[in-house]
Amino acid sequence: MKLPKNIIAALLFVIAIAALAYMSIGVKTESNYKVKYIALSGNVHLLKESYLEYAKLTNRNGYAALTVQIIKDRIEKHPYVASADVRYDGNGKVSVSITEKNFESLMFNGEEQYLITDKLQVLPVLENSLKIDYPVIANVQMDKSVKMLSSIKKNYDVLTAAKIIGAVKLANPEMHDALSSINMQNGGEINIYFSTFDYPVMLGRGNELRKVLYFSSFWNYLKGKELNNYMEYADLRFGGHIFLGLLEHIEQNQVETDKKS
Repeated sequence: MKLPKNIIAALLFVIAIAALAYMSIGVKTESNYKVKYIALSGNVHLLKESYLEYAKLTNRNGYAALTVQIIKDRIEKHPYVASADVRYDGNGKVSVSITEKNFESLMFNGEEQYLITDKLQVLPVLENSLKIDYPVIANVQMDKSVKMLSSIKKNYDVLTAAKIIGAVKLANPEMHDALSSINMQNGGEINIYFSTFDYPVMLGRGNELRKVLYFSSFWNYLKGKELNNYMEYADLRFGGHIFLGLLEHIEQNQVETDKKS
């Protein structure tokens, strides 16, 4: 015996209402808990207290009005934070696990300093920042002022420097660890500096990534050699060749030795 369609529809409606009622009773709403303690992890470039202070989460007297979503929103507004996983653990405790943005370099523009991410976003260098030991991009040619939290990938000098840093990192991680700064010379010829020796690597302009690969191979030869103490520069500006400039007194000694011989 088949039930009339209107009775079937009525039964389905009653079942749907019952299911909604069950879900509303069985699922804990945000008002069912009170935040008493916030634990933060995942921080590298700032202390935990700095992140909490920025998000105005240090005053426990105001925790009663907080929810997991409010905490997440406040933490993710921090310029260093890419995302935050926020969970209520019970007994008044909320755990916050942050993922910081990937920093690739520091940019100097006059007296101003900026952090540049792997996505070429400009970030401020905040007070009390930790482990900000990244290659410096200096003397960038700017056609407009730097806007915080914006993308700077349309700036040719910054984009070129970022590609050089990426190429060095990919070709030779040890060489990347020693990469100190890239001087863009306001649109002029590019010089690279390393912390392991005092002389510049003159890269020039054009085919920068290919030149970096050339020097990466030569790096393994130079590493730890006494020759580094007598060099004034390494020049890669001329078509696939590497020219080494010796200090003037070394060249003069060589001339005198040649005359005596």
